[in-house]
Amino acid sequence: MNAQPAIERALVEAGLNSKIRSNRSLSGGCIHQVIELTLADGMKLVAKVNSSENKGLFEEEMHGLRALGASGAVIVPKPLSVVAHGENAALLMTAIEPPNDRRSDSAAAAQFGADLAALHQADVGERYGFEMDNHIGSPLQVNSWHDDWVAFNAVNRLGFQAQLAREAGLLNDGQTKSIEKLIDRLDRFIPGKPKPSLLHGDLWSGNALPTLARGGRGGTYAVIDPACSIGDGWADIAMMKLFGGFDESCFEAYRASIGAPDDVEDRLVVYQLYHVLNHVNIFGSGYVGQAMSLVRRLVG
Repeated sequence: MNAQPAIERALVEAGLNSKIRSNRSLSGGCIHQVIELTLADGMKLVAKVNSSENKGLFEEEMHGLRALGASGAVIVPKPLSVVAHGENAALLMTAIEPPNDRRSDSAAAAQFGADLAALHQADVGERYGFEMDNHIGSPLQVNSWHDDWVAFNAVNRLGFQAQLAREAGLLNDGQTKSIEKLIDRLDRFIPGKPKPSLLHGDLWSGNALPTLARGGRGGTYAVIDPACSIGDGWADIAMMKLFGGFDESCFEAYRASIGAPDDVEDRLVVYQLYHVLNHVNIFGSGYVGQAMSLVRRLVG
């Protein structure tokens, strides 16, 4: 992929006249090519590049980053431009600067937990959904608005993912019926009216980068690659706990600010099931056993 023309066009669209001095590929891009740029004036940027038909994915990401950035609660890259040029599309954004000292990871994790609590406590209205559908990995994430959180999850989260997997032949009839049984009883495990919160949506450890807290005092984590929606803040925590990688001090700081409801463990299982079903649809049947284990924890 010759990404240079699209990146240069993105620089022009962002109003940046400095030339590219150097570039290097960054790891972690499962779908897109990710490139760190150093401009002639020393400014560091990150460009994500894919084929031109994927411009919409970059527009979704830009929208999510702007929403998170506008909250003032968490640190995110600032999206600068999205372009389609020739065969390629590019998203240009500021780079996240790493801290000079990583020895206080526990303190940084605690600060990040407090940052997330602030994000989830911000007023974002009374409904669940988002201004647009987006993607979580390659599958579509449906964000149509609902007044009831149980209905939102039944239709847009578990129901949608289970249907995708069934149609792809990744779930058999018995497995599908077990998930449908859980969906029918979903109001036993998650609340109908939790406080609506802006969610990152795909908060595994690879999407949290160590950086300096605002004001340069101590460390925290910046977040990248969102799949935003408005829902129960504990859905972000569920994803963070699903695959590990976050210090316990992060969750302690979050709970200290938010408090933990009595039904939190059941909530976490429901929200984790959504992500595991999404992994079934991305990576295949190897995740089906984990998905069904989560189902059995709730409905046997």
